[in-house]
This record gives sequence, structure tokens and C-alpha cells, in this order.
Amino acid sequence: MHIQIVENRAGLEQGVRLLFLPEGRELEAEWPGLTGAQGFSGKAGRVRLVAGSRGMALAVGLGDAEKLDMDCFRAAVGTAMRTAASQEIETLSVDGEQIASLPLEGDPLAELSIAATLAAYRFVAFKSEPGEEDCPASLLLWSPEQDLPGRVDKALAVASGVRLARDLVNTPANAATPEDLARTARELGAEFGFKVDVFGPREIEDMGMGCFASVFRGSDTPARFIVLDSDPEDSRPPLVFAGKGVTFDTGGISLKPSAKMHEMKGDMAGAAAILGLFKAMGLAGRRGRRVVGLLPCTENVPGSRATKPGDVVTAMNGKTVEILNTDAEGRLILADALCYAARFQPEILVDLATLTGACLIALGTKVAAVFSTTEELDLRIREGGSRTGERFWPMPLWVEYGKPLKSDVADLKNIAAREGGTIFAALFLKSFVPAGVDWAHLDIAGPAWTDEDASIFRPGGTGFGVRTLWELIGFYED
Repeated sequence: MHIQIVENRAGLEQGVRLLFLPEGRELEAEWPGLTGAQGFSGKAGRVRLVAGSRGMALAVGLGDAEKLDMDCFRAAVGTAMRTAASQEIETLSVDGEQIASLPLEGDPLAELSIAATLAAYRFVAFKSEPGEEDCPASLLLWSPEQDLPGRVDKALAVASGVRLARDLVNTPANAATPEDLARTARELGAEFGFKVDVFGPREIEDMGMGCFASVFRGSDTPARFIVLDSDPEDSRPPLVFAGKGVTFDTGGISLKPSAKMHEMKGDMAGAAAILGLFKAMGLAGRRGRRVVGLLPCTENVPGSRATKPGDVVTAMNGKTVEILNTDAEGRLILADALCYAARFQPEILVDLATLTGACLIALGTKVAAVFSTTEELDLRIREGGSRTGERFWPMPLWVEYGKPLKSDVADLKNIAAREGGTIFAALFLKSFVPAGVDWAHLDIAGPAWTDEDASIFRPGGTGFGVRTLWELIGFYED
């Protein structure tokens, strides 16, 4: 779908006017002269296509005005896109002054641009016959605000980053190998001037990343450790983001059940989010703060050389780990990535990963968990996420939860009790965070994937995390 800003309100007449109405607001008052406008309730999810002397209009309900927020607005935009497609509407148009009259905080027109772009998303890369687009071909915007083009361009850059993350998560594991992710990183580097370093299995082992190496030993598909740097010449402490990149997770020797194992192609959603972030930064020309992305990428499969339960390995910081469950592999590859981050002396260090099934049990599929060593970082992540529809719930890092992670034969073991598994995983990672660095761990196991076909989502990867990281950068820019 193409989003275009028209020069004047008359340009909107080329499309069907899109009107968003909360309950209690009269449709006819919004656009006088419409036929069949009477009685439109404005309830969430309700739509009506009406005509008048000034053209056609598509009315979309927002629900109770007192409860209206950006989440409701995004859902309404998704409803509008799907309805327009079902009515074979080629072009929609939006009057910025009508949107500005809604009781919404933030930048509704920019959010509309993002939501419409994401609602139009389809993954058809492997379809021999992709079929017709099920969204309008174009969306026209007008507003008297002079800075609208820049705001929309930035919004579309963010949406493109989210779409890239969705594409990577949805791509089958045989076409999204660690090297494929490295290729994506190199392409971003070439297009936008980022520095990109890619390390192979031998180099990973030579750096002393024994935890990371323990995961990739069973696979014939070579692992990659990808480092992206937005501005290596910037001498200030960077913001460092580490993303789990397990391109397919069978569980290794601790084999997973076969049901829904195909979804484990999405176990690299953390790495995908960071790649999506870098694409958004590149498209928007965002250079206000140096950002470093660390992506440990590998398969986790059984094989004759695979790590066995009970094996002991040594991490990059010298700590030894007894591996009791090879399906707790994400924390192992992230452990070495967190150690590697020390060389950058980061201002903050944030990792994100589809780390634990226990997080799904605790919080469901709509919310991610956030663990943080500082209240400030925790609040910034949650505030930024809330603005973009990516929700986080704070979880504890209490000292007593670390005791069950002590091993009889090594410094640590990679699992503890089943109860509280998400907390144990976070505390395991905390053991590898460089001293004195503000750190947060985001367990995105629930919202990184959806089975729903509603609002701005399609079944598959959601691109969760891209927008939260984008907002987080904003807190640290000059």
C-alpha cells in the first residue's frame, strides 16, 4: 500500500473518506450530506460505508471515548484496512483535522501510517500464486501541519523495520539460516553505512565463547555471530542490544515434542527485531546515538557432536556452566553475547529473546516480561512499549532466586526448578552482564508470534520489540 500526502484538502476527493468516530459522535455532523449516516453507533469494530454529495465515506467505530487510546485506534485502523479490501476500495483518504479532533495523545497521523502499513502486511515469499492484495492500493493524507511529511517518513521507516522483522521470523529455517541473517546485516550495512562484522564457528570458539559454541556443535549449518555498529566513530558509550538468533530450535539432545515444532523457526525473533531496528534507523537517517547490535545466531539440533546433558562449558568471562538441559540454549548463546558487550563499555545493555515457555504460562501471548537492574531503565522500556502497543510486565531479580542456579560441579547450571523458570533464566543471564552496566532482559516469548488474524496482525511473526527499542533510543538522544 502506498501512503501519499496531498497538498490540499481537495486532493482527498480522489479516495473514499475514512472517518473515525467514538461513541456519541454523530456521523452526519462529521461530514454533512451523507445518506444513511443516521444511527451509526461508533462502537468498536462497527463500520458503515455511506455516500453523499461530496463522495463516499467509510465510518469506523472507536468505542467509548473515555476509554479511547492508541491501542483502540490501531485496532480501528486495522478494521478499516480489512473492510476497505472487502469492499474493493482502491483508495482511502484521511483528513488530518478530523483525526486531530479525536481525544488521542501522541501523533495519531504517524500512528495511522504505521498501523495501516502493518495491517497491509502479507507474507507471500514462498507462494507460487500470491493472490491479490487484501488492502487498499493507496492511502491519501492531508493536514495543515507543515512537518507532516517528515513525521510520516519516520513512521514508515519504523513500519518497514517491523515488516523486516516479521519477514525474517516467518521465513522457513532452511531459508533463514545464520548466514542468511548475516547477509541481511551486510546488506543493511552496505545500504546505510553501518559497520558489520560477522564471525564464524572457529572465530567464536577462539574468542572463548564456550556457551555459544556448545549450542551449535550438533548442527552442520555454520553459526554466525553478527555485530552491527551504527557509528563506530562516536566515542560516547553506545546503547547495546543483544538478540537471540536461534534459527531453528529442536531442543538439541533434550528434544522438544513434535507438536508445533515448526514454529521454532521463529526462535530468532530477538535477532530479527534488532535487524528491523537497524533498517528503521537507516531509512530514517537516525544518527543521534550510537547503537550496537549483537546477534548470536545458530541452529539447536541433535547430532553426533551435540552437547549432552551434564556437559560443562566455559563462557567468555571464564565462568563454567553445567548444561542440564540443551533446550535451555537461548541463555547460553546470549551469555557470551553479554560478555562480548563489555568491550563497548555500554551506557545500557538490553537483550531480547523468545527465551522461556514459562513466560507464556505467566503472562500469556500479549505481554512480554522485563527484568532490569535499574528502575529508570525498566520504566523507559515499559513507557516506550506502552506508547507503541508493545506491553511489558516487570519481573523480579531477587537474590534468593539465584541460589538454585548454583551447580555442584561448575559455577552455574543452565536450569533450576520448573516453577519460576522465567526468573531463573533472567538471573542466569545476569551472571554474564559486565559490572556496572545498566541491563535489562526482555523475554518476548509470548508476543513475538501470533495465531490471530485481526487488527494489524496476521498469523506468524509480529515484529515485536522493534518499536520498543526505537522508543528507547529516543530517551538517550541529545
